[in-house]
Amino acid sequence: MTYKTILVSLNEIGRLSESVAAAQSLARETGAHVSGLYVVPAVQVYPSVGFEAAPQVFEGNRSFFKDNVQRVKQVFEEAMQREGLSHDFHQIDARTPVIAEEVVAAGRVADVVIVSATNPDEITGVERDFVEQVVMALGRPVIVLPFKGKAELSLNEIVIGWDGGREAARATFDALPLLKKAAKVRVVRIDPQKDPNLRGSVAGADLAEALSRHGVKAEAQGYPTEGQDEGQALMRCAEDCGAALIVMGAYGHSRLAEFIFGGATRFVLNRMGCPVLMSH
Repeated sequence: MTYKTILVSLNEIGRLSESVAAAQSLARETGAHVSGLYVVPAVQVYPSVGFEAAPQVFEGNRSFFKDNVQRVKQVFEEAMQREGLSHDFHQIDARTPVIAEEVVAAGRVADVVIVSATNPDEITGVERDFVEQVVMALGRPVIVLPFKGKAELSLNEIVIGWDGGREAARATFDALPLLKKAAKVRVVRIDPQKDPNLRGSVAGADLAEALSRHGVKAEAQGYPTEGQDEGQALMRCAEDCGAALIVMGAYGHSRLAEFIFGGATRFVLNRMGCPVLMSH
């Protein structure tokens, strides 16, 4: 099993170089084809307010992304051509103002999708809950890059956040092509001492053993929260061991039109310091 098709979302223009570099790195490791996706959203139409008879139309986002099409395409294609990587570029003229909808539709035929987190302190034109929509609706593994700082996608060491749940299992085996190439993989159970069923055993040892049958160099360990959020502890563990990729399940549910993430998932998305592969 390996990845054959990588889709990289290019709409987070402030992180364009990081997104393209991550796709390059992953393609080099896997030999996969890279599809660059750039969405030009439809105009935003707001209902009329008060005595206004006509709805209000906002074209700012559409104009911004239309103006940057050629730049984005050039950056992506030049980067892929420099390394002789198989690639194509797709510009989609969206039917709605929601960029995530087009990324989800296109991403369902890819093996893995790369997106950048949106900076909550900036207005970038990409919807604030873009990552949540993509991760929850896609049905494919998603590699989320930090919205600031380093976004290098290194496979030197990978940390798996493991709790034995469905989402964690899905993420782990969705990440198998990367785990097999990693120099070292840590299966990390946060606060295993709090689960009476794990006393006297090494938490995650069964998963590490299963992964070893795939040729993964895995070891299991517990890791204490020390009063921190579980997501914060997982990131601290990755930082302590120098891991450049975290693999974890995305825990959440939809409530009306809003996606609600669990505490650890939300914390990691908001404060990640390295790329995170998530599956739901």
